[in-house]
Amino acid sequence: MMYFRLLALGMAIYANQAQAYDLFDAWQGALTHDPQFAASKAGAEAGKTKIQQAQALKSPQVTLNAGVAGVSNDNKITDAQFSNAQFAGASSGSNGTTNFRTKTNGGLDLNMNLRAEYPLYDATRNSSATQLNKQAELAEVQLSGDEQQLMLRVAQAYFDALLAQDSLATLNSQQVAITEALASAKERFKEGDVAIIDTHETQARYDMLASQVLEAAGNLQLVLAALGDMTGEDIAANNKVILALLPPKVDLQHFSGGDLQSWINRAQMNHPQVHIQQLQQDIAQAEIGKHQGSLSPIVNLVALAGGERLQGLDSHDASLTNRQVSLGLQLTIPLYSGGMRDARYQEAVALQDKARNQTEVAKQQVAHQARSAWMALNVGQGQVKALEQAEHSAEVKLDSTRLGRDVGDRTMLDVLNSEQELNNTRLALSRSRYQVLLALLNLSASAGELNEARLKEINQQLNSKAVQK
Repeated sequence: MMYFRLLALGMAIYANQAQAYDLFDAWQGALTHDPQFAASKAGAEAGKTKIQQAQALKSPQVTLNAGVAGVSNDNKITDAQFSNAQFAGASSGSNGTTNFRTKTNGGLDLNMNLRAEYPLYDATRNSSATQLNKQAELAEVQLSGDEQQLMLRVAQAYFDALLAQDSLATLNSQQVAITEALASAKERFKEGDVAIIDTHETQARYDMLASQVLEAAGNLQLVLAALGDMTGEDIAANNKVILALLPPKVDLQHFSGGDLQSWINRAQMNHPQVHIQQLQQDIAQAEIGKHQGSLSPIVNLVALAGGERLQGLDSHDASLTNRQVSLGLQLTIPLYSGGMRDARYQEAVALQDKARNQTEVAKQQVAHQARSAWMALNVGQGQVKALEQAEHSAEVKLDSTRLGRDVGDRTMLDVLNSEQELNNTRLALSRSRYQVLLALLNLSASAGELNEARLKEINQQLNSKAVQK
């Protein structure tokens, strides 16, 4: 019972001054501090812009072109005919024709054009817009999957920290017991009650245990640092922040795995990875449509307004002004691209087949994940029940060994072995309980159903009171 006495002592000392830090606190911290999830959120924000890009493909496109250049220009027109008889009669050429010549040795050419184009029919643009909308949806699904993975990573790191604390507490408990045993062995050797070998064996075990305590303490610092990196809370350095523990007698048997086939079916329908692959398949299908549409005509409504002015700088130079306003339909028919369209179409068909098969692979993988998590939950509950019975048996054995030592039938070494067996059983029980809770979270994640409600349900199993690290 030394393990529980140490925990009770820790609670009595620290309950009034320490702040309990539980699993949900760690999750809240990770939402804002985990760099991997921050990258996922940035990716989702980028994905949202795909919707605007899709809308832009179906919206009018307006461009303005303007330019200025220095030019020298010499235009000559001969035998120009005019329908105006009066002007034609005054012409200097034969048969009612005349000649023109405009010359600018140095001048400025100023031009400006405003063009507005609205797509009326463009199969390639429509397929591209479909792809962009699917990519925006894909970014949201990826963020949802990454959020569930963050929950699993936080829970894993949190329970790793609890297990490291339990390991250190177990070794500390054994160290206290063996320190008392070593002092007793030395005293009894002086009195001649035991042989020197008892003292040597106890000393050897004490030295080995001391090294194990140092290793466990170092491992605890590492796992706390890993949890702190994820959550932004430096638990290892802040003595005021401690982790809430599972109660020693917590009952986890009420968590039921339910029907395995139901979990598999939900996993294959709802898991984010399956959704991601299905969206990738839709995007690949739209790519096929885009290259099929590349053979279709394109119809645009086009409005154009602009003009050009050639301004001579010398008094003998000619000047020219041209203005234009137009509104009409523009038809574009692709004829030949050197085989590029056919090659890209064949590529798109192959990639769509690849995406379809990857979707089936994803369904198989999530079904395996659901089956593994379901087995871990049900087997883990059986292990917890068996270890609880083993803990009771180890307690009875320790009491009997102590009684045997008092009457001379057992040695101090036998008592230490019994205490170690009990402590190791309790440590194995703690590990199994953490594995059951993690299996429950993994089972929910395999079906795409892991959320804060489930995390709070797990968090409620922890002690709400502050306990010592």
